[in-house]
Amino acid sequence: MKDELMVNILRQAIALSLIAGTIHFVCQPAFAASTCTGVDTRLTKQRRTDYAKLVANSLNQNVKPSKVDVKQFMQAGTWTVVYAYVPVADPGYFFFDTSTGKSEFKDVWGGVAEKSEAPEILKWATKLGANKPIASCFADSVAG
Repeated sequence: MKDELMVNILRQAIALSLIAGTIHFVCQPAFAASTCTGVDTRLTKQRRTDYAKLVANSLNQNVKPSKVDVKQFMQAGTWTVVYAYVPVADPGYFFFDTSTGKSEFKDVWGGVAEKSEAPEILKWATKLGANKPIASCFADSVAG
């Protein structure tokens, strides 16, 4: 009887763990599909390497690219936004524009936002110069 009870408890714990893992995966911040239509969100190994260098160079401190961990990527037109962990600050969304022919750091946005703040975030990104597709994708992704 004791063994049967333990087996049932173990089965329930495994089931709850699987449910929690699924919920955690589904609820992870990701670029929203509807507002990110037409935005390239594929984070390849090459992009991770290239943008780790760009993020490191954008910081006012001596940070090696190997210490930058690029977690997310989005690109539309000449604009790219990457979410990266850096050793000298909180993680942030780094904005780059290549309209001049080379990748130029524009600004970084950090923090969390409520869904109701998405229009204000969209306005901030647009004022920065970001095109509508990437500004919308970014705003919807961070406000949740």
